[in-house]
Amino acid sequence: MTASAYQYIRTPQELQTYCDLLLHDPQIEWIAVDTEFVRVDTYYPQLSLIQIEDNQGKAVLIDPLAIQEDEKDASMDVLNRIWQAEHILKIFHSARQDLEVLFQRFGCLPEPMFDTQIAAIFLKQGEIAGYARLLEGLLNIQISKSETRTDWHARPLSDAQIEYALDDVRYLGPLYQHCLQNLTEKEFVAVREECLKLLNKALYQVEPHNAWLKLKGTKGFSPKQLAIARILAEWREIYAIEHNRPKKWTLSDDALLSIAKRPPKTVQALYKVPNIKASSVKEFGSEWIELIDEVFAQSSESWPEKTPKPLKADAQQEVALQLCLAYTQQIALEYKLHQSSLFQRSELVQLIQTPQTPVWNGWRQCLFGETIQQILLGQASLQLENNHLLVKYDR
Repeated sequence: MTASAYQYIRTPQELQTYCDLLLHDPQIEWIAVDTEFVRVDTYYPQLSLIQIEDNQGKAVLIDPLAIQEDEKDASMDVLNRIWQAEHILKIFHSARQDLEVLFQRFGCLPEPMFDTQIAAIFLKQGEIAGYARLLEGLLNIQISKSETRTDWHARPLSDAQIEYALDDVRYLGPLYQHCLQNLTEKEFVAVREECLKLLNKALYQVEPHNAWLKLKGTKGFSPKQLAIARILAEWREIYAIEHNRPKKWTLSDDALLSIAKRPPKTVQALYKVPNIKASSVKEFGSEWIELIDEVFAQSSESWPEKTPKPLKADAQQEVALQLCLAYTQQIALEYKLHQSSLFQRSELVQLIQTPQTPVWNGWRQCLFGETIQQILLGQASLQLENNHLLVKYDR
C-alpha cells in the first residue's frame, strides 16, 4: 500500500459515514488502531490523530483537531460505537498509552483488544519490544523512525508524518496474523488475560487520594512518612489537574519523597530539600508546610500501614529458591527478558511456601509460573543438557 491509499477524515459527516460503513460491513473482523498525541506541557494528553486500518486494507486518518473546529468535541463521540463493537477486535501495539488517551477522550475503552507487544513475549522478542524492531525481526519489514518526536499538533501534516502514521497501522494486521500462526492456544489465552487487565478502567481513572501509590521509593517508609507522601501527592495531583499541567513541574517525585522522609518544619527549610525548585517553594511552600503539620496533627490510626516486609525463605526453602531462580534465568535467556522484571523474589518465596496456589496469571503464569508449580509439587523436574536447563515432565 502507498501513502496515498488512505482516507483523511476531517469533518463530522465524514466520520459518521466511515463509522456506519465499518460497523455494517460483515467482512470486518478486526481493525488495527494507533494514536498520536502531544503531552509536553499539559496534565492530560492532547489527542492529535487516530489511525485505523481494517482487515480489508482500508486505512483512515482521523483528525480530531479539524473535527473539533467544526462541532466541538461531541462530534468525535461517534467513534464510541466502534470502540464498543464486540464483533470487531481492536489490535494495538503497546496499548497502554493509547488506551489512556482514548479513555480520557471518550470515557470508554476499545474492546475486545489484542496487544502485539504482549504477544511478542512468546515470540522471544522481549517484554517491551518496539514496533519497528518486531516488524524487522519477525516480518523482515523496515519502517522509518524519523517522525518519532514530531509535533503531531502541527497542521498541515507533512507527507513524512502521514507515511509514518500509516505505517503504525499498516503492518499491525500482518503482525497479528503472525501471532495467530505462531502462538499456542495456551499462549493466546494468556495474551487475552493480559489484555483484559489493560481494560480495567481503574488504571486510567484519576484518583488524587491514591496518587501516592504510584510513587516509587517508599519502601521502608514509616506510616507517618507515608502519610506525608500521600497528602503531598494528592495536593500535587489536584493542582496539576486544575491547571492542566504536568504534575512534576511543581514538585518532582524525588523532592516529594525527600520531604516525606525528613519533613521540614519551616518554609525556609524547604529550600534545602534536594532537587526542589526554589520558585515552587516560594509559591507553594507555605501550603506544603501546612499539609505536613496537618499530618502531624492526625491520629496515627489514619496513616497508611507500613509496607509489610517481604516473605523470607528458611534454609531449606532457600535450596528450592535457588533451583527456581536457575530455571527462570534460563527462561529469561531464551525469551530475551530481564529476570528482574519477571517477578519479585518474595513472590517466588510465596509460591515455594504454598505451591498449590498460583502467584501469577497471564503471560507470567503461562511462561514459567505453571512449570515452577509442577517442579515444586514433584510433577516435573529439571535436567541439564549441553549447559541448557530442560524441563522433564513426569507421566
